[in-house]
Amino acid sequence: MRQWIGSHLTFANVVSLAALFIALGGTATAVNYVVSSNGQVGPGTISGHEPPTGKHANIIPGSITGFDIADRSGVDTCRSPLTEKFGPICAGAAGISQNWENASEYCGSKGLRLPSPSEAIALAMGYDVPGVGNSQHFWTDDVFYNGGFEAIDLSETGAFDFTPLSGSERIVCVTDPSA
Repeated sequence: MRQWIGSHLTFANVVSLAALFIALGGTATAVNYVVSSNGQVGPGTISGHEPPTGKHANIIPGSITGFDIADRSGVDTCRSPLTEKFGPICAGAAGISQNWENASEYCGSKGLRLPSPSEAIALAMGYDVPGVGNSQHFWTDDVFYNGGFEAIDLSETGAFDFTPLSGSERIVCVTDPSA
């Protein structure tokens, strides 16, 4: 037997055997990264032995967001009832008109923000903007100085205007739908 091993012990055989052991060892290490304790999972994510009813009984509804999925695909994270999905944008309306500062504070208090001009245009041109009638305008987050501070606002038809921050326009709040 010793002669057989000696006659087959070549550099190529030794290297291939070492590579095999490294590959198997790496696989064994990867297996160690499977969830093995409750501390590796965020609280309120997996229901355990008392699953709620629904399509995915082991996952607690609302506990998974787009950040939990690598490419954030297929997850609607619009914050209901505050926002609804309008294409790639989550938007909602206060149903009131306020000056720019109050509008910004209103959205911020809900964990939302005023739309950027491009988001506002996408909403106005492609959807029925929530809480905004055809002749009404809504604020964007774009503020500039033109002899006085003004902000861009848009109508539901997509027409834009520049209004002093003390003016009164409708409030539409948005959020990133993958957040």
